[in-house]
Amino acid sequence: FNYKYYSCLDSKLSSTQPEQHYLCSLKAKKEKGQIVFYGSEEYSVLEDQPYILHKLSKTAGIDGVIFFTFDQFCYSENLNLELLYDILKKKKSLHFSREDISIYEKNDLDDYLPCLIAYHNSYKSRNKLSKEILSII
Repeated sequence: FNYKYYSCLDSKLSSTQPEQHYLCSLKAKKEKGQIVFYGSEEYSVLEDQPYILHKLSKTAGIDGVIFFTFDQFCYSENLNLELLYDILKKKKSLHFSREDISIYEKNDLDDYLPCLIAYHNSYKSRNKLSKEILSII
């Protein structure tokens, strides 16, 4: 294994942590690396994701971050693009195991941006519609 990854699990999903660990480790292997550190944002701050950048700064030798899902960037009203770009500025790659997406540099993120924004908007609309349906039943 050449690369070392920080894995950020999604504490909002009903998917179990062992399942998330497993899928993130498969993504790490696909990217010729291994998970050397696991973490997740606290449930109370999922919308802002305030800790991941700090954790990356304090953990030496990390080549990139593997998030369990891009959904982790959809929990707030706005897509947390600043965090994505900040991670890349730190020369860390970004990966999303469930979607099988890898982003290595700013140009890659720029290329993916229309799809990521569309995904975020769809996620928000889907959740709003679900709440409306549940309120009717």
